[in-house]
Amino acid sequence: MKKQLYLLLMSFIALLLLSNCSTNTKSNKSETSGSNLNVIKDVDIYHMLIIEDIDPGRVFFHVSLSETLPLDANKKILPANLTSKKYTLTDKERKLFMKMAGIAEDAYFWIYDYTDNQLYSYPISSLEATAILDVYSSPPYNTRDYRIGFELPQDLLPRIDSSYDLLVSITKDNPFAQEQLTPLDWRLIPNANYPDTGPDKLSNRNYGNVPKYLKSYMANANNMTFYVQDYVDEQHPQLLDIYKIFERELLVVDKEGNTLFKRRMYQSEGTSLVGLNNYHDYENEKFQWAGQLFKDLPPVVFGFEWFSFSCEGLDFIVPYRDGIEFKCDNRH
Repeated sequence: MKKQLYLLLMSFIALLLLSNCSTNTKSNKSETSGSNLNVIKDVDIYHMLIIEDIDPGRVFFHVSLSETLPLDANKKILPANLTSKKYTLTDKERKLFMKMAGIAEDAYFWIYDYTDNQLYSYPISSLEATAILDVYSSPPYNTRDYRIGFELPQDLLPRIDSSYDLLVSITKDNPFAQEQLTPLDWRLIPNANYPDTGPDKLSNRNYGNVPKYLKSYMANANNMTFYVQDYVDEQHPQLLDIYKIFERELLVVDKEGNTLFKRRMYQSEGTSLVGLNNYHDYENEKFQWAGQLFKDLPPVVFGFEWFSFSCEGLDFIVPYRDGIEFKCDNRH
């Protein structure tokens, strides 16, 4: 009898230990996922600018890091009374710039063209650090009128069709998965086929005197189904699509119909909702993309908004909304 009680007690303790181990494993997975997202949020993703108005007959790419610098950085890095459109940093100024930007000299420029799945890399030590005068500035100039960053090699120019489709990371290791992203191939569907997203669904919205007109779309990619529903203004057919859409909902579900991601977007003074692939005014351009952009991270989706006063970004396809805003040094 004692032996049976002992074995029963040992079995109970073993079950408790297994349960605790399972709980810890789930917790660690959750923490790891959150930690990974925090890691990638610490990696700045930049857009490249095409500079055409500085050197006569010469075009070059420039990546501004001004957004990652402290507010007083330009004053400390650049000489006072600058007037030239382009200034090359001295070795001393470059060293200070790199320190204030938190970038090591053994880092690399990773330039990823997600439309063609092409990756280009350059050691940062081989690149020229320059300050470019902002086109919106006027004399007398201040050091804040300059974008401080790096000029990219000329051999990159003929390889690139558009700087808009390039994402830039400045790190020691390549963060990009180099798995071809998928342009979302939208098709119009009946509104009745759009999943019910609850009491706050767009069909319950009201924009005053504007007739309620909904358009629903669906696309399949990477074993997921993407839905978009737009609240549109059809009273003014002469308007471009981006000015007709008041509000948009993006929904992503898995093969079983479980919601993976949901987000609302709104038309505003500084934000335009981009026309969907196959349904916009820009011929064969592909704006919405999805897939595995980064290593060891959830898939992403992007290309639904344009911003006048800030920068675009991307969303991770996860139930809790998380994403990255690109660094584009958008000035006016």
